[in-house]
Amino acid sequence: MSKGLQSAKSISKFTKWMVIAIISSGAYVVYLTYLARYSFYDQVIDGLKISNTQLGVLYGLYGTTATIAYFPGGVLADKIRVKYLATLGFAMSAVLTFWYSTVPSYAELKVIFLLFGLCTTLIFWGIRYKAIRLVSTEENYSTAIGFSYGIVGVVGLVVSFVSIGIFGLFTNATAGFHTVLMFYAAINAIFAVLSFIFIPKFEDEFAGERKKFNFSEVVQAFKHPGVWLTTLCMFFIYTIYTSLAYTVSFLTAIGAAAAIASIVGTIRTYGTSLFSSPIVGGIAEKKTPSRTIVVCTAITGVCLAIMAFAPKSQSLIIPSVILIIVLSFFLNGAYGVTSSMMTETKVPAAIFGSASGILSVIGFVPDMFVSPIAGKWLDTYDTAGAYTRIFAVLAVSAVCALICALLVRVYKRKLAEKAAK
Repeated sequence: MSKGLQSAKSISKFTKWMVIAIISSGAYVVYLTYLARYSFYDQVIDGLKISNTQLGVLYGLYGTTATIAYFPGGVLADKIRVKYLATLGFAMSAVLTFWYSTVPSYAELKVIFLLFGLCTTLIFWGIRYKAIRLVSTEENYSTAIGFSYGIVGVVGLVVSFVSIGIFGLFTNATAGFHTVLMFYAAINAIFAVLSFIFIPKFEDEFAGERKKFNFSEVVQAFKHPGVWLTTLCMFFIYTIYTSLAYTVSFLTAIGAAAAIASIVGTIRTYGTSLFSSPIVGGIAEKKTPSRTIVVCTAITGVCLAIMAFAPKSQSLIIPSVILIIVLSFFLNGAYGVTSSMMTETKVPAAIFGSASGILSVIGFVPDMFVSPIAGKWLDTYDTAGAYTRIFAVLAVSAVCALICALLVRVYKRKLAEKAAK
């Protein structure tokens, strides 16, 4: 081993779990501004004084930049060390969040969201899965990524409840929003420092000469069927995942108080993943990720179908909360282990960054169109019309994700048959 370089086998337990903790927390922290609407949809609208459609446009702009940046971000992750990209990603997010906290004009908000797309995806996202892979073996990656999403749940739960407390200190929505964003900027700055101090340099970060772009790695990732099957599954799962922000506004639309809806949104987004990701990750390691995803997406689809066609009235607040928590548990679990299907289908670690870039470019395309479409529906139709459309589309997405997971099982069987010959 080269002097000072670490590997999954040589790294100490302390360093391994520090890397997992920093990168996993970072998967929430670097996205704090973007994720605010998942728990505080109404507060974001009130704080910025914009419409559902305008907020949808902002997230559509973010999604456009992110989609363009995901693949080069994956390639970048194969050429620049995790240590440096993590530090830069957190630092840039801190600066942009501070700017956002000034509650700028709508034109400035568009610029901020475009830049956030570069910060979170070009710089940080490519290392999100690769860093976990570097401190894990092929056999325990599913468990590690499951715990990773569990950490996201813990951090998200704590930060969100602190945010709810901060919002409660202010009667003015704009002042509360400004303070929460300043809090988010400070957290990102702290994680930039932690990344630089604790993340080591890894021996197997690069496939060959470090700073030379090797197009064959990209081609190899593109040609691997496991990459594409995993990517398509992520596309449909992420369509649902990114749309769950609208369950908060759905609850307020049928009569729930905004504070209650925010608490449910926080539990849905982070509380469920605290338990579901490690549990589902452990099950995936024993039963395979693809089989686990089949079960999770089936349950998610049933819950969404019920929400789509049930009456939209105040009497259904409690049943809706139960359905939201249940589907979130299984969806977060499926989302957390979807990338594990790349190890299940034998995608090499050396091209994992490029494979993650492909997964992200295609898998997260819903960021481009979900928010603008849903925002337009919310401003155009009544409660029943808008949410029936939203939840029905998501139920269909769950079915499509299930089919993709089944195809992974077929491909895996063919690999086993080929190896046996």
